[in-house]
Amino acid sequence: MAIVHIRNLADKIIYSVHVDQPRQLFPADLRGLDLSNANLSGASLPDALLDGAVLIGAKLVDADLRRARLRGCDLRYSDLSGCDLTGADMSDVDVYPANFSKKTKLWDARIDPGSELATMLHAVTTARHWRSDGVDEFDVWQAKKATAALLNPNKRVEKKIARERRGWSNSILKAKMRILRYSQEIELNKARREKDLIFLSRQGVDLNFAGKLTG
Repeated sequence: MAIVHIRNLADKIIYSVHVDQPRQLFPADLRGLDLSNANLSGASLPDALLDGAVLIGAKLVDADLRRARLRGCDLRYSDLSGCDLTGADMSDVDVYPANFSKKTKLWDARIDPGSELATMLHAVTTARHWRSDGVDEFDVWQAKKATAALLNPNKRVEKKIARERRGWSNSILKAKMRILRYSQEIELNKARREKDLIFLSRQGVDLNFAGKLTG
């Protein structure tokens, strides 16, 4: 009987499970395994295959599950506080009830519309949205993603620039690209401004100062 070891970022074994036959180490093949109540906090499992795995009651605090495949995984009663599930495939997962936090990352995760997980994601996003302590990591990620999309050569505006750029000097090209980035930043900052104004309004703060700043 073979053994699969699960390690953390420091390459220390934090959990071991017996399997019928040897499995690939990277990405970790944990498909169909029973990991109920396992303490996998801080586990390093990027791109892991966890289809059909049973993680009932498992502790996944601050675990790295970026791009992991968790199709049909049972995550009921698990603790996903601070877990990074960026880009993970969470189709048909059973996740209610489970513990999430504002630091749980579900960015770009594949989630079934209308599912319990979709509802939880909305709650996490809403809680993060109403934070009043300035720009957080989620804001930075959104800004980077928006900028990448803006500069994508497949976008219509970028195609137009590419057609025109032959007659431009480098200074003209750079200035035009800066304008595009500034325009995107303006939209992002407007959204953040509205968020903070709504927060202040709910706290009963007089918003006349904001009008003076823009007047």
